[in-house]
Amino acid sequence: MSEHLRHNFVVHAMEGGLFLGALCFINFTTVLPTMVRSLGGPDWLVARVPILLLSGLLLMPVFTAHRIERLRRYMPLLLTTGVFQRLPFLAAALALLYLADVSRPLVLAIVALGPVAAGVVMGLGLTAWQQLLLRTLPPHRRSAMLGIRSTIACAIGIGAGWVVKRVLEAHPGPDGYAILHLCTFAMLALGYILFAMVRETAPPPPDDARPLNLRENLRRMPGLVRTEKRVKQYLVSRSLLSGIFIIMPFLAIHARRTLGETEGFLGELVIVQTLGAAAGNLVGGAVGARAGGKAVLMAGQVAFLVLTPWSAAAATHVEFYAIFLLFGFAQTTWQIGTMTLTLEICPPQRRSTYLAVISFVCFASMLAASEISSLVWTGPERFTHLAILTTVAVALSLVFLAPLSEPRRETLLES
Repeated sequence: MSEHLRHNFVVHAMEGGLFLGALCFINFTTVLPTMVRSLGGPDWLVARVPILLLSGLLLMPVFTAHRIERLRRYMPLLLTTGVFQRLPFLAAALALLYLADVSRPLVLAIVALGPVAAGVVMGLGLTAWQQLLLRTLPPHRRSAMLGIRSTIACAIGIGAGWVVKRVLEAHPGPDGYAILHLCTFAMLALGYILFAMVRETAPPPPDDARPLNLRENLRRMPGLVRTEKRVKQYLVSRSLLSGIFIIMPFLAIHARRTLGETEGFLGELVIVQTLGAAAGNLVGGAVGARAGGKAVLMAGQVAFLVLTPWSAAAATHVEFYAIFLLFGFAQTTWQIGTMTLTLEICPPQRRSTYLAVISFVCFASMLAASEISSLVWTGPERFTHLAILTTVAVALSLVFLAPLSEPRRETLLES
């Protein structure tokens, strides 16, 4: 690991920054929900926009974990899935450009299913990518890499916000959204070239244990979780934290309606959200390197607890700018904290399966949150209800996370 540490650190950070930055052009909490609504999408679909990509990403690992555990090298699989997870964004761009005047429902279907398809392909190799990070980066460098990765994404995001504003002002409607999808695809393609430069370190010797098939692995998953108290407690906290997806789909829509703004205002929200994410990177990288992922995740939970009730009462531009600034901070610390904590809380034995179980539980809880969101939202007057439900869920998540012992500290004590 040490001989390629600097190289892999830089490549992981740059590739991840480009990947996350590319998605800023079609931001799943501001741009994409508004686009789906403008294409005639129903409220139940708008409510699910923030989890379209994540649904496939988090669902698939339970079906592939038994095969990932047999792999000695992960890069061949990841290079293959990396191609196909990027193509749906190109397909969406072409549909918006050439089919918008032919069939809006068809375009809406392609645009909505694109992130789902990309997420499914990404999910096929998710635990392989997580194992690759563990193999190529030591524990004390992971939070720093994730922080730098997000910082690069933030720098891109600020530019993306300006692009979103200019493009949607000059080309409102499908043409503008097509241009944004093309920007996303181009940056994702550049990130793929960088990812191919990762130098995978020598694999460990093969395990002598008999490999499990899918049915055997699924049958053993509940027992694995029951034997790990920390994993069970973490799963409860993560599930409750998915409550943020109750308010997320309608946050930008609520802001635009309250302020009477046009689609171009979304670009300003992307910029402000990105600035908040930059602050979250500073906290995530510095605190995560010293104290571990739990402290970073708790910072994100506290930020969510502030912004969700505030968003229901906000009525001015300054307030919504502050809310989206805080939202960017909360979202980034949540991502850095959960990614770090998830990797470190799983026992080394059967790690791919533990990671798959966590992903599946997160998928189920996000799906439940989006269902609650679509059921509660019957009009703008119900936004306050969304804020209350989200606040309660995040508060309970914090209650369950607080007593959890930090895995990295326990590892240091044992060593």
